[in-house]
Amino acid sequence: MCLDGVDVVMIFLAKNERQQISRLFAFLLQGEQLAFDCAKRQSVFFTDTWHRRFLANQARQERFHAAVFRSASGMLTPKGLSAIPGKREFEQYGMLLSECLQRNDSMGSLLGMQILLEGLGDVALNHIDAGFELRGIDGMCQRVRYLILGQEDAHHQFGINTFQNLLGEESEISAQLRQQCQDYLELIEQLMESTKELFHYFDENTDLYMDEFYQSLPVWVSEQRK
Repeated sequence: MCLDGVDVVMIFLAKNERQQISRLFAFLLQGEQLAFDCAKRQSVFFTDTWHRRFLANQARQERFHAAVFRSASGMLTPKGLSAIPGKREFEQYGMLLSECLQRNDSMGSLLGMQILLEGLGDVALNHIDAGFELRGIDGMCQRVRYLILGQEDAHHQFGINTFQNLLGEESEISAQLRQQCQDYLELIEQLMESTKELFHYFDENTDLYMDEFYQSLPVWVSEQRK
């Protein structure tokens, strides 16, 4: 049975299992909250209806994703969690994004959110979904899971395509964008390193996540990998 897109069967899991899954959902929730705020603010960068409508829809979708993850985490640990995985790194990442948004840097914000963070989320969610199925855990109703996976991929592709359109025929990426990319990637690497223990609990290898993540990125971005 599902409640707000969450399979209530999860509440009958062992206590430690519930806590670990709740931590995982709390981790994902932070990314969705950042994505909601970013997409809502990005829409003012564009004057055409199509881009503004897509970003407005993305903001609504991210708000829904966040509500699902918040419900799942709260159902599993009604008293809350003592610590949220990746909290420090997400906060720092949010500050970088906010700086871009405050100076109306459309390319920098697309790079940080739709290309990089959404790209990482796309990889992570697909692995988590497959891992849950292998473990016999249906963390969210199948329809909701597939909906979120499809929407995250669409956001990532939107970011790549829109960034390329803004770049136009320029063959050189500016030094500023390359530095922004390195700053974002450094925090993403720290984020995944700090949560290795959480993902290891689910037999997930974050090093493989990162390999797949970099393979999904435009060449000039993946070349920034240290």
